[in-house]
Amino acid sequence: MTFCTDTDLLYWEPRLFMEAAAASQVLIGGTGDLDGTEFTIESGSFTDAGVAAWQVIVLAGSIEGCFPIVSVDGATALTISVLHEGLFPSSGEPAAAAVGSGSGLTYAVRTFWPQRRLVSEVLWRAAGIDPRAEDAPAITNGDALRRAAALGALQLIHSALAASAEEPEDLLKRAEKYERMFRQALRDARVELDVDGDGAGETVRKMNLVELRRE
Repeated sequence: MTFCTDTDLLYWEPRLFMEAAAASQVLIGGTGDLDGTEFTIESGSFTDAGVAAWQVIVLAGSIEGCFPIVSVDGATALTISVLHEGLFPSSGEPAAAAVGSGSGLTYAVRTFWPQRRLVSEVLWRAAGIDPRAEDAPAITNGDALRRAAALGALQLIHSALAASAEEPEDLLKRAEKYERMFRQALRDARVELDVDGDGAGETVRKMNLVELRRE
C-alpha cells in the first residue's frame, strides 16, 4: 500500500513529470490523439504496460503538460483531466475536466512508484508497524498520511536528481525544503489502527520522527 499517488505529487510540482523525468519510470510512450478528456493510441497497450488511474501522462506537441489519468478505459484509451478539485469530491465519482484536442501528440506515462513505495514503507515503520508481518495491524485512515508521503517522495526525487546534476545546489535546497515539510507533516499525523481485524480503528498512534536518506 502506498499512501499517495503520482497525481498527489502534481499538487506540489505541476511540471514534475517533465522536469524530473530522469528520476521516473516510463511505463509506455509513443503518439496518440486527444479529444477533450479522451486520449487514445493506435499501437501499444495501456493495460499491458500496467497503467492505472492516478498515474500521470505527459503530453508534448500542440498540447503540453502533465495530466492526471482518471481512468483506464481499455487497452488503447484513457480518460485524463486537468488538475482541479473536482477530481477529489467528498462523495460521488471524480469529474474529469477537458484538457483540449490534438492529434499526433507525443506522450509518456511516467510514475514515481518506487519513491512513493519507499516512503510508504518508512511511514508504516514510523507508526511502529512492520508492513511485511502477517499479523500487522491495518491503518484505517491512510489519507492522514497522504501529505507526508507526497512530501517524502518529493524529497527523494530531488535528492536523486541532485546526485547526478552538474550544478546540484538548487535541487539540494528543494530536497531540504521537502524534508523539513515532511518532518512537520509526520509530527502532525495520527493514524488509526485496526488491531483486531474487524475493519475499525481501535487505537490511535502518533508517528515517530524519521529521517529520509537516499543511499
